[in-house]
Amino acid sequence: MKVLLIFPPFWVPYRPYLSLPSLTGYLKSNGIDVVQKDFNIEAYDLMMSKSYLLETGVQLQERFDILDSKDKLGGGIEQQYYSELYKAKASVPYISGKIEKAKRVFRDKKDFYDINKLTEAREILKQAQSIISTACFPGGEDFVWPLNIRIQRSFEDIRKISQNREKNPFIKLYESHLLPFIEEQAPDLIGISVAGDSQFIPALTLSRLIKKSGNKAHITVGGYMITILSDVIGKYPQLFSDFIDSAVLNEGEYPLLKLAQHLSEGKGLQDVPNLVYYYKNEVRFNDVAPAADVNTLPTPDFDGLPLDLYLSPKTVLPILSSRGCYWGKCAFCSHNESYRWNYKVRDAGKVVDDMKQLSQKHGVTHFAFSDEAISPTSMNKLCDELINRETDFRCSTNVRLERQFTAELCHKMYRAGFRLLYLGLESGCDRVLDLMEKGTDYETALEVCGNVYNAGIWNHLYTFLGFPTESAEEAQQTIDFLITHKDIIRSFNIASFLLNRGAQVVRCPQKYGITAINPGPAPDFTLAYDYTVSSGLSCAEATEMSNIYREKVIQEYDNKEVFKLDYEEILLYLSHYRERDPSLKMLASGNTDTNVKSQALNQKSVPRLKNNITTDNLRFNIVAIVDNLNNNVNKVADPEPASIIFNSVSGQVLSVNPLVMEILSLCDGKRNVRQIAYTLAQKYDAPFQKVEADCISFLETFYKQGYIAI
Repeated sequence: MKVLLIFPPFWVPYRPYLSLPSLTGYLKSNGIDVVQKDFNIEAYDLMMSKSYLLETGVQLQERFDILDSKDKLGGGIEQQYYSELYKAKASVPYISGKIEKAKRVFRDKKDFYDINKLTEAREILKQAQSIISTACFPGGEDFVWPLNIRIQRSFEDIRKISQNREKNPFIKLYESHLLPFIEEQAPDLIGISVAGDSQFIPALTLSRLIKKSGNKAHITVGGYMITILSDVIGKYPQLFSDFIDSAVLNEGEYPLLKLAQHLSEGKGLQDVPNLVYYYKNEVRFNDVAPAADVNTLPTPDFDGLPLDLYLSPKTVLPILSSRGCYWGKCAFCSHNESYRWNYKVRDAGKVVDDMKQLSQKHGVTHFAFSDEAISPTSMNKLCDELINRETDFRCSTNVRLERQFTAELCHKMYRAGFRLLYLGLESGCDRVLDLMEKGTDYETALEVCGNVYNAGIWNHLYTFLGFPTESAEEAQQTIDFLITHKDIIRSFNIASFLLNRGAQVVRCPQKYGITAINPGPAPDFTLAYDYTVSSGLSCAEATEMSNIYREKVIQEYDNKEVFKLDYEEILLYLSHYRERDPSLKMLASGNTDTNVKSQALNQKSVPRLKNNITTDNLRFNIVAIVDNLNNNVNKVADPEPASIIFNSVSGQVLSVNPLVMEILSLCDGKRNVRQIAYTLAQKYDAPFQKVEADCISFLETFYKQGYIAI
């Protein structure tokens, strides 16, 4: 029996996800031949490449030419498509030329720690993602890098998009790079781990292709996304004929082992725990068995994963000291669903054994604990073990704002190697905290934040606005908490409330002031719902408020630069600067090149358009179209030829007159300003001195605005 485990696109590219290594270690310890494949990071590397972007650019140009040749552009989505296609295809030359260097910055042991270089590299990657998403627009863009997590898809939509070669980029990617690998491995059982919504359609696209290829391996899917949709799976027998053979719910180690053993021995599937499968014209759900004892589980096995491919200068490995949440009462949370609302703690000695073994095997010193939250009691034991065994690791983890995280415990955590804590403040209003059953309050949060800060540990607070019935005044209390106590808060995030499938709020909406849940036309495969409330902020108001106030609160903090980091990167920055700058103050002061003085433009200057600037003549005035979209004006656009300047970095589109376009076309890095003026004066029989003065004035403006270089 050979098992192939696959982690599909698209997940974050910074470090491995723990599901495959945990399953691999367990299956190997029970004598199963296992190969694991993180195709998420491989797909990311393949798509974030010069060749892939240039190929995508050809497709974008073809689609744009079709739209640009039309007699009219309809209001709304057709004009949006026109605008997005133009910006994407015009950005391809610049972004494709920068993409390989951008990836290298993330992996470079020096450049990664230059906040300016890292920020620029991140923007390049984001723009590349936007280009690829636009190639799937309309209809497929939200499963490449979803911007709207309230994705509405019916089963028929999923079936169609999984076969649409034009809108689904994974079909060609799988056929070229993954299906040959699967055929070479010749597995008997293929397990696909689906951690979140962004992987769901890519996972089903893969499983459909495997089935279509004639591969006889049994295909099973598992992970959080599959468990959270367990009530839906039984409604669609076609899932089992077209996409998969079975699904594993909840924790997967023991069920996957039993599935492999039953398949190997030719037994039926009725005794495989936690399994959903199709048998005798019906979808069957087997009984759920208790999860494997966490203290019997082997160390996660990362063998075969491309650790040097992740976007990080040092490998940071995920690890678990517990499964589930020891509190498990927060009304907004659905994470505990995967653990059936159970909490299990691994012995501290075994956790440190895991860390030491992984450190010796892979040369790593950084660990990201993936626990929902490590309890104060467990943390105490873990820290004692780390200190007594004289380890020198650097760690991050999630903890709850519990008073038991005393000043003494926080100092012990620092000595044990914990440098970054993610804390779920959620709200600064006690009434709202009580309603969401958070089990903490304002004063406790303040005390723990102070303890963590004073111990030298970085605290990152999670907050969100708009829990049902929260008023604008109560949401303001959260904002005030972050501003008033900025002296003991290192960083934070402000989001808006999401009504997530599986949360207590969905099961008992009236209790929390929700008058109606609006699942939309395709609710089955939707993870987050729109809703209406009896009082307080609406969905839209909470989203708008969170977007506005995040930037406003950042401006109140002295060290604004740190907010340019993704939260996964903070641990490495803290470790890198631990001796001379443990608070990362250098990000706020030095490490910038904003003091570079601009040159004065004169007759001898040789101007050239910057690489990120594109000029075009279009049949439709895209500036007017963008205005229509921004102002929600739904009207037909008639042809209106326009000379366009596009900035690939800022996304800004300018409409200019033909003479301006002609001047810019002469800025080729070969002619100086005097030569440009002479060319124009000769062509239009105009006074040379007047033309030269006008050229200097015009080009000076464009130089200051960053369109040209000299």
